Amino acid sequence: MRLPTAITYTVPILSASLALGAFAAPATAFSMNSDEKFGTDGLLFTEDTEVTFDFGKTFGAYVASLGVYEVDGTNTTEVKSLFTEQWATDIGKASSGDDWLGTCGEDDSTVANCTASFVFKANVEYALGLANWSRTGEDNVAGSYIRTVFSTDRLNSFDGEETQQFLFGSHGAFDGQDSNEHQAFSNPEEYVSGDPLAGSLALGIDDRGNGDDLDFQDMVLSAQAERTTDVPEPSVIFGLTAIAGGFASLRRRRDS
Repeated sequence: MRLPTAITYTVPILSASLALGAFAAPATAFSMNSDEKFGTDGLLFTEDTEVTFDFGKTFGAYVASLGVYEVDGTNTTEVKSLFTEQWATDIGKASSGDDWLGTCGEDDSTVANCTASFVFKANVEYALGLANWSRTGEDNVAGSYIRTVFSTDRLNSFDGEETQQFLFGSHGAFDGQDSNEHQAFSNPEEYVSGDPLAGSLALGIDDRGNGDDLDFQDMVLSAQAERTTDVPEPSVIFGLTAIAGGFASLRRRRDS
């Protein structure tokens, strides 16, 4: 085979491979769009975005369940349960001395799963909500419903005020070593939003228990997001252009 003919056949094949690879690879995003939000004023993406939540620990004496809620004004509808405690704490940890410790993934853990994901649909507002029940019986299972606290401030109305119950970018009084159960977190107003597309984002929640201690570590976890919509990358345009040029050249040679 003559060299020009080999090149004519090789160019479109190679270009097609590059283009198909670019289409197959998901788009990578490193930051949120300017009109998106992930914080105490709401959770909203302008593109379909999957957020993976990694459970950390709980230190609340309630039986708690964290879910994703769709928001319409001040109305909320739960659409996904992320982490649900089977009991108030891990087996054998139901005391103030153990800080009502809850972990995940073990036989004696209060939470069965350690990770959970949810796809946030484009232009739909959501909130995270931590629902709490009293503990009852020898097994400390759920008793009477107490309250739900939300990541969006306007959905929280306690004593006639909108309150902040979630931290975005901090685990509150929990420092990774000592639970600091009775220590209030001093500056929650500095942690009102974050960008889970940029990397793992710490979340801390206060359930208003223990006399509203404001420690923001009744449940601690992290969130990381990625876009779910595949979009063409610049290499796609180059590849398609090369394909078109290669086949046009092949056609001209055949016609000559």
